[in-house]
Amino acid sequence: MSAHLSRHSHRARTAAISLTLAGVLAGCSAPAAGPPGAPAPRPRAPGASGQAAGVFSSRLYGYTVALPAGWSADPGERWGGTGAPGPVDVFRGRPYVAAWAFAVPWPASPWPASPVAYATAVTRTAAQLPCPAAPQTSQPAVIGGAPGWVIGIRCPARGGVLMLAAVTTGGQSALVITFEDSSGMSSAEPADRAAFAEFLAGIRLPA
Repeated sequence: MSAHLSRHSHRARTAAISLTLAGVLAGCSAPAAGPPGAPAPRPRAPGASGQAAGVFSSRLYGYTVALPAGWSADPGERWGGTGAPGPVDVFRGRPYVAAWAFAVPWPASPWPASPVAYATAVTRTAAQLPCPAAPQTSQPAVIGGAPGWVIGIRCPARGGVLMLAAVTTGGQSALVITFEDSSGMSSAEPADRAAFAEFLAGIRLPA
């Protein structure tokens, strides 16, 4: 994917992936879709910014995250109606970089019971592009003081979109955070991984 991808195309792709991730959530947790007939959230106006940098608190999932400098956040909204997607908190960083977070009951049937397999399945679904069968990187991590796992995968494998995903489980739920850099620039990967690590370090889970 070219580094010269237009901002318009990037915004369209961000919206499409947000809905795809939300669909994954809806498939795993039907109650999260909200009451039938509830109004859908209004799309953000072009040029409007989300919550300013600081500490974002998810009203749906109870976690908080200290946003890295320059990041903004749009809280998840409940959607209503048959087949409507579930809620996803959306975060935006520098151009071509975005992240999404949501929680699901755990184990998240019919998805794989392994956090690594689950993160891989979610990432492959969100990418909407040909992805390798297995993550190219996979390692344990601490997320909000709890054990978790982080995977990395580029879709397609050569010159594609960089997708990073983290999963941490506790009790009967799992928090999933997915990060994307759609620029296709492999030289940006070290900075991307550092930004994602900073994002994860700022997460605090509900008690």
